[in-house]
Order: sequence, then C-alpha cells, then structure tokens
Amino acid sequence: MLRSSLIGLSLVNSLLAIAQANEVPAAQPQAEEQSRYGYVAPAQDAYQGAWGVGEAQRTAELWKSLCEARPADVGAQLNWFRSERNARLGQNNGELSSQDKKELNSIADRINTTAPGSFEQQISTYYLEFPQPPAFKALETANGMDGNRPELILPMLNKANALGDKTALDSWCRQLEARGELAPALTSVAQDLLLSVDPRGILFTNGDMDGAPVLMEQRLRDGRRDVLLIDQRLLQAAGYRERIWKEAGATGPVPSPGPAFAVALSSSTERPVFLALSMDRDWFDAFPGRLCASGIAFKVHGDACDMALLEQRWARMNKSMAAGPLSRNYLLPCALLLQREQAGQDETDASRREAELRSMATATGATNDLIKAGVLAH
Repeated sequence: MLRSSLIGLSLVNSLLAIAQANEVPAAQPQAEEQSRYGYVAPAQDAYQGAWGVGEAQRTAELWKSLCEARPADVGAQLNWFRSERNARLGQNNGELSSQDKKELNSIADRINTTAPGSFEQQISTYYLEFPQPPAFKALETANGMDGNRPELILPMLNKANALGDKTALDSWCRQLEARGELAPALTSVAQDLLLSVDPRGILFTNGDMDGAPVLMEQRLRDGRRDVLLIDQRLLQAAGYRERIWKEAGATGPVPSPGPAFAVALSSSTERPVFLALSMDRDWFDAFPGRLCASGIAFKVHGDACDMALLEQRWARMNKSMAAGPLSRNYLLPCALLLQREQAGQDETDASRREAELRSMATATGATNDLIKAGVLAH
C-alpha cells in the first residue's frame, strides 16, 4: 500500500481516480470558437487549454463534418486528425487503444490520398509513429517545407528532448513561449511540480501537459536544472532510454520501457525518484508500499513519509485551479493534510484545510466525488 499512517489505500486509490477523471470544466468552448472562425481555425491541443473530453469530442465531430463538406481540404483533415487524437488521448489519460490507433490511421490514409507527401501528411505520420525514428524523420521533412507553422513547435520540442539536443531544446522552448499558446496555468503547475521534487531528483512525467511546461521552467528560467526530467512516452525509443539511464548515473543493463524502467532506476541510482501524479496508475502500482506524497508527485521511498515537508511545500505552491485536469492533482495532497489534521484533533487547522479542499473541489468539479470517497462530509 502507499505509505502513510494517516490515510488508507482505498482512499488513496479513490483520490487518484478523481485526479485522473476524464472530464473537467472546459477552459473555453472550442467548437463554438472554431465555428466562429470557420474551417481554417487550427485545432487546439491539451497544453493550449483544450482539455475537456466532451468538448474535444465535439470539436472532432466539427472537423469531421467540415471534411465531409470539403473532401479536398487537407488542412481540415489534419485538424480533424489532431482533434480526434486529442479527444481519444483525453479519454484514457494520454494513452491510445488499438481501436483509437485504427481510427487515426484511417484519417491519416485520407490525408495521404488527398495530398501525398504534403506537410499535413508528414505531421500525421509523426503522430502515428511517435516516438520512434520514422516520426522524427517525417517531422524534419515537414519542418523543411514550412518551418514557421505553429503545428511544428511542440513536436520539434519533443524531438529535441528525445535526442538530448539542448540548443534545439532551448530554441523550441522559446518558440513555445512566444507562439505556442501554452495555457498560462500550466506554468504555475510546472513550478509546483518542481517544488515537489527533492534536490537532484529524477521526475517522471506523463507527456506534453505536465512535461513541456517543466522543460520551459528549466531551460528558459533556469528553474531547478538539478532535476532530471523523464518523459515516459520517449522511453519507447532505445536511444532515449540509454541516454537517460546514463544521465541518471544508473548502473547495470538498461531496462525495458514502462513502469519497469522506473522500478529498475530506483534501485540503480542514488538520486531520488519521483512520479508526477498525472502518471497512469500502473506506474504507481509498480511500487507497492514505497510511495509517499511529496506535493503533486509521489516520491519512491523506503521510510516513513515526511508530512511536515509536504505541508511546507504545500504552503509555497501556486495551486492553480485553471489548469484543467492537472488542477485535480492538488486534491490528493490537500486531502492527506486534512486527514493528518483531523487525526491530530486540531479543529482550527482542520476546518481551514477542509475549506481549502472544498474550494478546490468546487473549482475542479470534484465535490461529489470527494463526498463519495468519504473525504468530505455532505
């Protein structure tokens, strides 16, 4: 079980399920926005604020209907592909099922039929092949065609990160800040995520929403460069795994991707290992009895959890409620602190903490979930 003398495993599981719920209040009505501008409006990604699953699905349907009305419009087809991918990723915490991949391949085939070898075809190939070498080859081709297209910014940042190209990484981080329309609240979350990590820690992130803003904090603002950031998606590429293993100072053979990599790393390096709360549950389940809440991350730990340190970090956090699904990650540490204060029978602190948790639950649409989990009373 997750280590804490103050909260049970079932309650932690409930809080994790709430944090990774599919639907949260939408940042803005994407379908209405695109209807206003017409078919040329670009599809938005989750890191730009398009994080309501229901809204993402409606946006995908809008682009699909526009493609039916304009069968030769490859730009609309790429927007359909990207918005369809976003909707499906949002349904399963950043993962694509085999059926999802089949549907996306079908749209990509349509793009290839309409405009073979085009920028749009190269970008769809990138997403289908990511993070394997063919993805980055297609991306380079697209970049050579039109390096000013905003659709390139985050993919090129991911490519630089995968290759460990710090110069390119800095360049594309600047582009992301200047033209990438990164949702401002994600910067606040990135700062809090780095605050959750011990000195020289190794932090696993789930993807673009939590990983890209942290990269920007490190590269553009010199924020916590002592932290080694690992994008779990990139571990699928052997070259990335080997480089990260070396940078972590780990010994022994390089393990396979997935939770097994984190497990092996935690016993092969002296650096502390952390998992962002946005990670899939199978990563947490790989460490039974070894996880402690350290903020909006779990620390792989062998001793008792440091609740006093958690409280100190909590007091310094931004705790943004405008970061879509990532805002729900604040519920777990706040609930842990509430349980601690209730167990200590400190009515004043417990009352204050409960009010704080209720406010966050209201902002993230999680009040009923927390009541059902027994964290909040009616």
